[in-house]
Amino acid sequence: MAKQMITDLKENDIVATYLQVEEGQLFGFRNKQGKYAIFTFTDKSGSIKGVCWDRGEEYYKLLSDGQIVYVNGKTVIYNGQHQITVDRISTELDSDCVPTDFLPSTTLNTEEMYEYLLGQIAATRNVFVKQLLESFFADPEFAETFKKSPAAKSIHHSYLGGLLEHTTNCLKLSNTLCDIYPQLDRDVLNAGVMMHDMGKTVELSYDEKMDYTDEGRLLGHIVLGHTMILDHIRAIPNFPINLSYHIQHLIISHHGENATGSPKRPKTPEACALHYLENLDAQTKRFIQIVEDTSNFKKDSDWTAYDRLLERYLYRKPADEEQ
Repeated sequence: MAKQMITDLKENDIVATYLQVEEGQLFGFRNKQGKYAIFTFTDKSGSIKGVCWDRGEEYYKLLSDGQIVYVNGKTVIYNGQHQITVDRISTELDSDCVPTDFLPSTTLNTEEMYEYLLGQIAATRNVFVKQLLESFFADPEFAETFKKSPAAKSIHHSYLGGLLEHTTNCLKLSNTLCDIYPQLDRDVLNAGVMMHDMGKTVELSYDEKMDYTDEGRLLGHIVLGHTMILDHIRAIPNFPINLSYHIQHLIISHHGENATGSPKRPKTPEACALHYLENLDAQTKRFIQIVEDTSNFKKDSDWTAYDRLLERYLYRKPADEEQ
């Protein structure tokens, strides 16, 4: 049977396909002994709940987060949402079943986006800023990692190539803002845009599933990125100290507030601009991802499920207007 995508599943569909286990939970039956399991399954297209009424404890102990499994069952509607009633789960995989094939990825052309970044670096007038950017983005090994990295585990641009997409979007916003406000130092702001989240190349892993590395959990992408940039600055002879301070400040202040992870709040126009334009892109994409996630709304509803982090429901375009 051809690969079934989660977003294509309809009520009463027979499910027989490979899916990735995102997480599993075990619950006790109300009216009898024993337990059943609820798994969240994912593929490139989205996520769906799967309920194992029989053999729930067995599957819960057998499976681990990020594991690829073959699921047999049937799609049903529960509380207005699709879920799979699971009949059987197999851990035997075909040789061509690659874990990264199940991770969502950007729909945009990564080579075109990276070429845009390189074009912006080529247009940089400040020779020290240009040297710094080239020390990262002209490195083939770094380039390969940067092209693949997600921008987050779940909040925004949480897919392969998400970091590059987010950075490219922010760079376009930055150039527009610099056209409006010529007082801004375009080279410095654009450098801050291109480097502000590069610590995520170390903070996040994506071999089998998107998760945090040990370094990511212990240090976070702001500290990791700042360390990477400072090491490269120190390797460039005669790099101006005030320029170094300014670029470092952009990196450590881009979350805007101490409460949201920045050691310092923005104290220059460029730092202020970086914080708001990167947050604009991140939050806009965050809303779009929630609205487009088909597992996140009930059948025949114009509203998403309640988002705990945003503390609100989000309005979707009514189904009869989507054409």
